[in-house]
Amino acid sequence: MVSRSTLAHARVASTCEAVATPLALILEELRAVVGSLDVAAYSSPMGDTFAHASVGGHVRHCLDHARALVDGRAAGVIDYDHRARGTRIESDPGAALDELDRLISGIVGLSEVEAQEPVGVAIMPTRDGDTTVLSSTLARELAFVLSHTIHHNATIRGMAVAMGKGVPASFGYAPSTLAYGDRRACAR
Repeated sequence: MVSRSTLAHARVASTCEAVATPLALILEELRAVVGSLDVAAYSSPMGDTFAHASVGGHVRHCLDHARALVDGRAAGVIDYDHRARGTRIESDPGAALDELDRLISGIVGLSEVEAQEPVGVAIMPTRDGDTTVLSSTLARELAFVLSHTIHHNATIRGMAVAMGKGVPASFGYAPSTLAYGDRRACAR
């Protein structure tokens, strides 16, 4: 539980920079990992341990969410459920790198946008296919995509390590986990 003293020290963001910049950095880390993998390592299903998914499948899923945010803002509604499954991004690390470059640029471009800019978010709460549009803010949706990307980067980390590939030390860890580790290291 977050204490009142923690909230008292938190700053209120007026622009999206507080979440857009970290999201761009997380995507840059993902870019480095993707760039270090050959096609086979990137696109091969990983077996039962990872539900037969591939690194490329997780990358595509992350980029679908970032794309929904960047392109959806321009269209007027962000729709995370509208995904492009089975694209080249799942099987071709070069295609993923190109899309990462585009999306990183788009997210950096959101840094100076007002944090409380209203956005609509389409959701599909049940499998019947009906959607509902909810109200949100651009900063809140950037925070969601940041958290979602870190979550999938953790899985990608596990996949890469299982293949014997190196990843950046902080890759796949939430900022709160890294901060906790830093505090513990300082206390020793």
